[in-house]
Amino acid sequence: MNTLLHVEGLWKKYSRDLNASVRYATRELLHSVTGNKSKNDKLRATEFWALRDVNFSLRRGEVLGVLGHNGAGKSTLLKCIAGKLRHERGRIARNGELGHLLEMSAGFAPTMTGRNNVSVRGQLMGKRGKELQHYISQVEEFADIGEFFDAPVQFYSSGMKSRLGFAASSVIEPDILIIDEVLAVGDLGFRLRCYERINELARKSAVIFVSHSIGQVARLCDRGIFLEKGRMLFEGDVQQAITLYNDNLDLRNSKKNTTNLNSELTSLRLLVNGEAWEHEQVVDYGANLILDVNVSRFPQNTQVRVLLKDASQSLLMDWNSVRENLVWPESAAIIRTDLGPAELAPGVYFLSVQVMSPDGVEHLCISEPIIFRVNGSVIFSNPIQKRAEWQFLGTD
Repeated sequence: MNTLLHVEGLWKKYSRDLNASVRYATRELLHSVTGNKSKNDKLRATEFWALRDVNFSLRRGEVLGVLGHNGAGKSTLLKCIAGKLRHERGRIARNGELGHLLEMSAGFAPTMTGRNNVSVRGQLMGKRGKELQHYISQVEEFADIGEFFDAPVQFYSSGMKSRLGFAASSVIEPDILIIDEVLAVGDLGFRLRCYERINELARKSAVIFVSHSIGQVARLCDRGIFLEKGRMLFEGDVQQAITLYNDNLDLRNSKKNTTNLNSELTSLRLLVNGEAWEHEQVVDYGANLILDVNVSRFPQNTQVRVLLKDASQSLLMDWNSVRENLVWPESAAIIRTDLGPAELAPGVYFLSVQVMSPDGVEHLCISEPIIFRVNGSVIFSNPIQKRAEWQFLGTD
């Protein structure tokens, strides 16, 4: 497999002050026009390094996952590779045609129809005549937005724009394909088609994929890099990169993204294998989880719902008391819920409780979450990894 992309010693800086950034850029432009090039590898007062000495290579047939928390430099790296940003130091060598899905709907004129927008994009790629018509037909088929293909883009939903943008960018077959957080919208069926398309492209291309969805990264990528504050701390096996990403997740900041309502009305206690869970204690795969919920301040027969979410706040499972036909005692204090084994892929998870009125209409309380990590070494695309009884049967 030949190397299609080589990134060597890449540095990129930004300014925290917009006005200062404009002054710096104007000064450097004047220096370049006059031939008096100034060294721009030193930080000024308001500047910081967004990328620091990033190095990696990518070969045909490889899918590289770029992992990192917000502000790590992921999008900056992709924009430098795509030529949308100029870097201060280092070298980017591309061997072949580049395609990117960074901002898929960017460049679409809102008053033009989807068909006309796709036609313009095709012409900008140098397509003419039958080749252009074939390209438009391919995009129309893949996007599958029906009559809206001939409607103005300004009337599209975000999901429809995503469909059109992905189709317009992916029906071509570039040597290097860059994908940045584009599979977060759209229905499940369309996302599955996107996965299939990326897998097809990966056989002939080199793919760089960025997503906060660990499941997507595990599903699509065979290699991974982990960025933190612009530095590349790891490059190698994608499962090791995911483990490093999970280990560096700031649980305190994660809690800020959760939603609470009257959380003071209840309290939670998690038992792991019968022992009280301690803050930041790691839970082993398969450990039994029991949740005690204080319901002393709620009326009888309220609905208690236990929610399990992943680090991106996607709901994975829920347990609802209304399914069990519980008979509440006169003075209920604690309701205990045996959640069973933690058959979960390694990562960070959120347990919270939602209390509803007896008729299920009014929200009475959404608790503070319990945030815990699950330990393990086997990472697959699905966070829920159930065990089963396996046996071989002989043939008659």
